[in-house]
Formats: sequence, structure tokens, C-alpha cells
Amino acid sequence: MILYHIDKWKYRHVWPPEGTLHGSGRWNEMGQWLIYCSPTISLAKLEILANESFLPLKRVCMTIEVPDDQGIYIVGVNNLKSNWMAKPYPDGLLIHTQEFLNSDHLLMKVPSAQSYREFNYLINVRHSQFHKTVKLVSVESEPFDPRLKT
Repeated sequence: MILYHIDKWKYRHVWPPEGTLHGSGRWNEMGQWLIYCSPTISLAKLEILANESFLPLKRVCMTIEVPDDQGIYIVGVNNLKSNWMAKPYPDGLLIHTQEFLNSDHLLMKVPSAQSYREFNYLINVRHSQFHKTVKLVSVESEPFDPRLKT
């Protein structure tokens, strides 16, 4: 499986990415080492745009390969409260992440708040198989079209 992670240019040499160690998100508490990924570059970019007030500048796209045979912890929309897409993030979402981190799964599949019919993936960096199975394929510049934030 190929996944994509968008990050700031200044972090282009940081592998694995450390963003969740320093901040909380919809699916993580600060200190939980996860990599937020999308199955397409366009969804990864949309997720970044949703969290920025201005056009993101100097970004990179990390292409990540994870074996297809990895078990996936799946969080379906039907397992979530109706307000799960709200911001600030509603209570109850982190329960799923804690269950995921306590499981044997390397990946967690979650619905995207940008389109609940699409999914993002979180990779558990502290999983015992992470360094053996997760591969950074490439890191490339990923500009954003200025028309996206005019």
C-alpha cells in the first residue's frame, strides 16, 4: 500500500515525522507517535488546507510504502458520534486511538473529515514492526496552487 504524508520543508529530512509528538489532533494526543497519511496526494493536501489559515508554502510530500498484508484497525463512521467532524475535536475520538495503540495493528483507518466516504491512515511509529516494514520511498517538493486560498 502506498500512502502520502505532507510536511513542512524544514522537516523534509526527518524520518519518521514527529509532528504528533509535539501536538494533538483529531485522532491523537500529544506524544502519541503517529504518522497521518492519505491514500492520495490530493486528500493529503486537502487535509493540510483544512488546518491552515493561509496557503501552505514550502511543503514536501513523503511517499510511504506499507505491506498490503498488515492488519488494519478500522474506525467506521457508524462507530462515531454524529459530531465527530466538529472542531474543536469532540470527546470520544481518542478512545479509538487508544484501542488501536493497545492492539497489534500497525495501521488505523479513519474517515476523513473532508469527505467521510474517504479514509486516512495513521501509522503507529512505535509498533514493533514499523522499522522492518514501513519504507520511506521518496520525499518531493509539493507546491499548493495559489487559487486554493484566494
